[in-house]
This record gives sequence, structure tokens and C-alpha cells, in this order.
Amino acid sequence: MAIRLILLLGAMLLSCGSAGLLIVRLTNPRLSGLGWLGGAFAAGGIGAVLLATERSTPDIIGCLLADLLILSAFVLVHVAVLELSERGSLLPKFGIFLLVLQGAFDLCLMAGYGASILRTEAACVLIALQVAQTALQLIRFARQGIRAAAWFSAGILVCFTVFNLVRSGLLAFGGAGGRRFAQDSIGVIYSVYIIVGLGIAFGFFWMTTAVLTLRLEQQASTDSLTRVFNRRYFLKWCEQEQGRSRRSGSSFSILMVDIDHFKQINDTFGHSAGDTMICTVIEKMQDAVRGIDVIGRWGGEEFVVLLPGASADSAQVVAHRMRSNVEKIGWMELDLQAGGKQAERKLAVGVTVSVGVATSRDGEDSIAEILGRADQAMYEAKSQGRNCVCTAI
Repeated sequence: MAIRLILLLGAMLLSCGSAGLLIVRLTNPRLSGLGWLGGAFAAGGIGAVLLATERSTPDIIGCLLADLLILSAFVLVHVAVLELSERGSLLPKFGIFLLVLQGAFDLCLMAGYGASILRTEAACVLIALQVAQTALQLIRFARQGIRAAAWFSAGILVCFTVFNLVRSGLLAFGGAGGRRFAQDSIGVIYSVYIIVGLGIAFGFFWMTTAVLTLRLEQQASTDSLTRVFNRRYFLKWCEQEQGRSRRSGSSFSILMVDIDHFKQINDTFGHSAGDTMICTVIEKMQDAVRGIDVIGRWGGEEFVVLLPGASADSAQVVAHRMRSNVEKIGWMELDLQAGGKQAERKLAVGVTVSVGVATSRDGEDSIAEILGRADQAMYEAKSQGRNCVCTAI
């Protein structure tokens, strides 16, 4: 009676949780994964009801369907994690394979092949395998900004994996004493399942809010076209580097980069062609810098690059490499725009950049002054015929 009460209480909690998660997901489309998690809770709740009433229902409902629903709940948790981590396909191939194994195993037991205790052993192992896969996915997903939430959720799942493997081991190899202990503690076991469900819900909510916050911060800090930092966030990086430079006594450099003849290209070929050219140039610029360097869009066709710890000589090397990389794009074929419409005729356009270099002076000048010198150097490069690098003195 106590076990049945625990199962029904768990089913009620899971059902309420499922309804709440689905409502939150429908009213907040940006909270990825909550819909799948709500489905997982619904499957778990129905499975708990079937377990509580399995003695009064046919085996194909009380045993087979209950086992499949409970395993499905953990498969859906994995799908929720896949959606949250944006891992591409949401098809849980491994989970489907485990469900097929579970169904085949239960059908064999109902046909009289094997002892009934094997049902519990198999269910524990299959659940452990699915939960372990989800924990591994969370560990891979953990990154700056969501690491604590991901590790919390992964920790719960790892402990639950061990719990299921130990339970299966006691049933399989613990002898009569181990089996008796595993059977006598069934109420505790079901309580653990409910607690784990609540822990997963809390951890997942934590992760979804952390991911949403991270995405909003990224949207606020990056240029929508090029995905590099916008001017405001680039200046924040510069201020941080200036503080570090003053503490350490090291220098840093800033590059000002402008795409040559971009206005004529935009007017001739249209904004779409201009956007394509900008994205192509950015890719070549990124190939020329280090992992610690920061690229930002200053406005229009102008870009800025922060080179932490770089002397004037080092900055010139990077600037020349960047100019050379862009020049190697060669000639881009663009659709000629006529009367505001795209014409069928194409023209080839050479792509080059002019680069100005400025280096901090022993922490004396401000970011605005360094940027001003880099801008002057960039215009000097343009006056010298473009497609070259000039350094501010």
C-alpha cells in the first residue's frame, strides 16, 4: 500500500510538473527544451500510474507499457538536452535502440523465457545507459556561462546511473540477500526516482535560463551580419586591455581596417552584394589573427582589431598578413544592379583593404586617442593608393 501511494504521489507530481513545463514553453518560445522535458514528465507520470496498478491490469499494459514509458521519459530528457544545446538532429537513435531492446525483453519474459526478476535488471541497465548518454552530452555542452548548471545536472544523472547499475548488480549477483535487500527497499527506490525527476527539472530550468541569458548577451554584443563584436562591446574589451596593460607595463595595439572602394561597390551591385563582401573579408581577417585578438565592426565597411600585448612591430606583422589574406580573395563575381534590380550580367571586382596601426604609449593615452591615431594611419594608407598598411607614429 505504501509503495502504491508513493507511485501515485510521484505520478501526480510528474503530471503537475509536465503541465507547468508545457505552459512555460508555450508562453516562452525561447526557453528551448522545456517542451520535451514536459513530455518526459508526462511519460514518467503515466508509467508510475501503470506500475501502481499493474496487478490489476494485463501484463502488456502493466509491464510492457509501463517499462517503455519510464524509459521513454529518460529518452525525452535526452532530446530536451539536444534541443537546448542546439546539436542539430533531435532524433535519439540510441534511445530508440534501447526502447526496442526493452520491448523485446519484456515480450520474451511475458512469453515465459526467463525469470521475472530479469525485467527489473534489464530496465535498470537500459535506464542507466540512457542516463549516462545524457550526462555525457551535458558535460560536452558545459561552457562559460552555463558550466555550473550543466555540471549540476550532469552530476545528478551520473549518480542516478550508478544507482541503477548498483541496483541491477544486487539483483543479478547479490545472491538471496542482495535480492531481498533490493526488493525490500523498493519504496526508497521509487522515492529516489521522484527526487531525481525534481532535480532534473531544477537543473534544466537553471540551464535554460543561463542559456537564454547567454544568447541575449551575445545578441547585444555582436553585429548581426558579421557576428563580430559591435562598437560598444569592442570598446569594453579595449578598456579591459588598457587596465591590464597599465598594471603589467606591456603595450597593446589597435588596427583600423577599411574595405577599399566599398561605397562604389555598394552603389553598383547593391547592399546584398556589399554584405556578401563584408562577410568574406571578415573571414579572411579572422584567419590572420590570434585566438586572443578581438575583432569588432566599427561601422559600415570599417572594422577594428584589438591586439592584446602586441608591440608596434608585432601589430604590423598582423596587419600585413591581414591585408595579404584579403587580397588573396582575388576577384569576386557580383551581380550588376540596374535600376534597383539585379541584372543578369555579372562583373568581377577586386577586394582589398587599407589598414592603420596604432600602439599604446606606456599607458599615457586614452582608447579614443589610440583609435584616432589608427584612423589617421588608415586614411594615410588610402591616400598612398589603398591596399597597404600605415603605422601611426
